[in-house]
Amino acid sequence: MKNNIIILIWLILLYFALKYFIPFGNYVLYPINLLVTFLHEFGHAFFALITWWKVIWITVNSDGSWLTTSAWWIRNLVIMWGYIWSAIFWNILLYIGFKKKKWAENIILFFSLLMVFVAIFWFQTITTSLILFALAGVLYYLSKKTDYDALILQALGIFSILYIIQDFNVGPSSDLKHFSTILPTWVWMWIWLAIVIGLTWWNLRNIMKK
Repeated sequence: MKNNIIILIWLILLYFALKYFIPFGNYVLYPINLLVTFLHEFGHAFFALITWWKVIWITVNSDGSWLTTSAWWIRNLVIMWGYIWSAIFWNILLYIGFKKKKWAENIILFFSLLMVFVAIFWFQTITTSLILFALAGVLYYLSKKTDYDALILQALGIFSILYIIQDFNVGPSSDLKHFSTILPTWVWMWIWLAIVIGLTWWNLRNIMKK
């Protein structure tokens, strides 16, 4: 348990150092941001599929923003699960990185294959596919050529969760514009943030247990 706490603290400090203090640190975090946004958009796509509608494509813009185009039925379900699903996924990876280390290599392989699948079958632009192939290739290479699979998941998990929490009033804003309920969009913004923080806190408590 003590080692887990030390690793978590160092990863959190590294994230904020890269983001605010180390010159060009944001360039190091840029692939993490792309992975987070990919999972956000895949969340939209996944919940479009399970509500019996289809995904047309997933695309990435030059500024790093992404867009999922799909035909859906239960609109609000598809919209809200972009932000929340990505937080769930990264918390799962974080848990595996600390508590199920033997699974780490297979999980990285699965994640890489998921990006390859999207690049091929939900193709929209060559830029999108090249980015996804590159991210998948780097993850696969690191997994096969190093023994740091668990550490990779730990770093990806904590960096991505911190990014999601900090991005709560920016990233989901475009989704909230289309989220139709009786509550104002800013209320939902805070509800979604509370869900993500609560989920992360619960996950970290489980990680810290012996």
